[in-house]
Amino acid sequence: MSRKKRTKITSIPSDGLFKKIMEDVVTARDFLEYYLPDDFKKLIDLSKIKIEKESYIEENLKRKFSDIVYSVQTRNNEQAFVYVLIEAQSTCDYWIALRLWKYMLLLCERHKSNNGKLPIIAPLLLYNGTAKYNAPMNLWDLFTIPEQAKKLMSDNYKLIDLQSMSDDEIKKKQHLGMLEFFMKHIHQRDMLKLWERFLQEFNEAILIDKDKGYIYIKHFLWYTDTKVSEDKQQELGQLITHHLSEAHGEDIMRSIAQKYIEEGEARGEARGKAEGKAELIKLMFTKGKTVEEIIEFTGLPITEIEKLKS
Repeated sequence: MSRKKRTKITSIPSDGLFKKIMEDVVTARDFLEYYLPDDFKKLIDLSKIKIEKESYIEENLKRKFSDIVYSVQTRNNEQAFVYVLIEAQSTCDYWIALRLWKYMLLLCERHKSNNGKLPIIAPLLLYNGTAKYNAPMNLWDLFTIPEQAKKLMSDNYKLIDLQSMSDDEIKKKQHLGMLEFFMKHIHQRDMLKLWERFLQEFNEAILIDKDKGYIYIKHFLWYTDTKVSEDKQQELGQLITHHLSEAHGEDIMRSIAQKYIEEGEARGEARGKAEGKAELIKLMFTKGKTVEEIIEFTGLPITEIEKLKS
């Protein structure tokens, strides 16, 4: 008695079943016609629907999504496309709103070069799990303060356009104005003129900066140091000390020199140390200090001082 060989039937996961069926254009059109918002459907032509392949998805995301993406032409612009993103879920995923946003941003990234405009994306989620669905329905509900997150992240970003501000408006901000003034004019070629204007126009703000340990001035000096030619370095030092007290001028220049030294030590380079020491010795010679005074102040041997001076 012969036995009939049984044919093994492989079960298909529900999300795989959904995806397989939804790859049929007629089925997809029925689904979208029923579930897309009415105002959105008025923009598109569902008779022209195309199933997008997964080949454009980043390799590391292919394993994470069982999505179907359709491209649909708009009614008034044959060149524009609208994407309908569908994700089938059999379990309730708390972070699904974030996952959908990741995928939508990926779609936008892939299309950002198309005429300078991004596609509209309509995310749809089919859920067929047995437990009650209770995951957040939008990205904002995932934040601790949803209303504030939505306002900050979906409204226009805050533009701080320094070029549209007058210098007088910037100066009113005093300590903060120091940074804005420098950032606004940092592209000019003559750094000495920029420093002269800055030191003249921010007298009151510099007093505030003094109380805070010359936070801004030290950083401005550190930034502009490489932009000032060697023959102008002494003039810059004189400018600083002319507008500040001599003691504070030397302290600031010393802190810049120390930063050179510390960075050189961190990199294990002798060059950084030498540059820092040279800056400090140069400043002291500018102030009329004698070699003996410099030796006493720095503890360096005369041979090294002469070498750095040269």
